[in-house]
Amino acid sequence: MSLAEIAVWWLPIAAVVAVAGLGVAAAAAQPARPAKPYWVAALLLGGTLAIVLAARLQEIGRAALRGARAESGAAGSQVVALNARVKELESQLRVLQEKSRGRTIAPDAAAKIEERLRQAGSRRVVVSCVPGDVEAYDYANQIANLLRAAGWEALGPEATQIFGEAPAMGVRLYVRSGTAPPDAATILIDAFTRFNIPFESGITPSAAIPDPATTEIFVSRKP
Repeated sequence: MSLAEIAVWWLPIAAVVAVAGLGVAAAAAQPARPAKPYWVAALLLGGTLAIVLAARLQEIGRAALRGARAESGAAGSQVVALNARVKELESQLRVLQEKSRGRTIAPDAAAKIEERLRQAGSRRVVVSCVPGDVEAYDYANQIANLLRAAGWEALGPEATQIFGEAPAMGVRLYVRSGTAPPDAATILIDAFTRFNIPFESGITPSAAIPDPATTEIFVSRKP
């Protein structure tokens, strides 16, 4: 507590002491009378009681102030903790929203990819996805529709487990192993790269692809 606060706290008692002292002094200055000692004693007793009462009230007030400050400090700590918890929940919500947001190809990018693939001529592509995942199926279906709109022979989407179920944000391209990859794979990688469509790096050979002229686009579940 600062000196100013101490002075304010003691001011009421000082005022009571001053008033009591003035009263006793005034009574003592009166001419001698038989009742004078009693008046002086009564003023001393009343002044003493007033000082004690003022001191008691002051202590009650100080205790209440300390309690209010303690409660204010506790409330401030709770507010800080609640703010931290709110920020944590907001961060978790953003993560959940990001996970729940489905993959998609923006309309302008889809139109540009469609035009580029149409210029390359028709190719045979199978689009597949991990089974039991609605988001992966929807994304695979969008890719298949885009290819068909470009004039390509696009089959699917087909659900398959032959390529595993490891989560991956980007699509993966598979071709027949033991043969040179068809140019469709190269054309697709060029289009995906040019228009920022996520895909797993490279072309994966697989014995599961029966036709050497076919490229398969596989959509796994989202991480």
